[in-house]
Amino acid sequence: MTGPLTPEDPSQPLHHPGGDAEQAQKLVKRVLDWYKASLAGARAGGHDPAEVNAWRAARDQAVDDLDRLEDADEDETVQIALLYAARLKELTES
Repeated sequence: MTGPLTPEDPSQPLHHPGGDAEQAQKLVKRVLDWYKASLAGARAGGHDPAEVNAWRAARDQAVDDLDRLEDADEDETVQIALLYAARLKELTES
């Protein structure tokens, strides 16, 4: 058994500043795109109004979270990224 994983070049950090924020933004934007497409499709009718309202609220929250990322520290950025990765998986698998 070998020891813990380390970067090939120990002088390089394991965490790259800005990388988490960029990934989190991409995830939030992908979720936003899903809500926008779903809401556009809902305009044709046939969707439960409560579900459409839930999509609107979730879309609005995603917009707020995207704005929050601009000033978020590392921990908050990672939390947002994890939340939206899970949400994207849930939305695309249903």
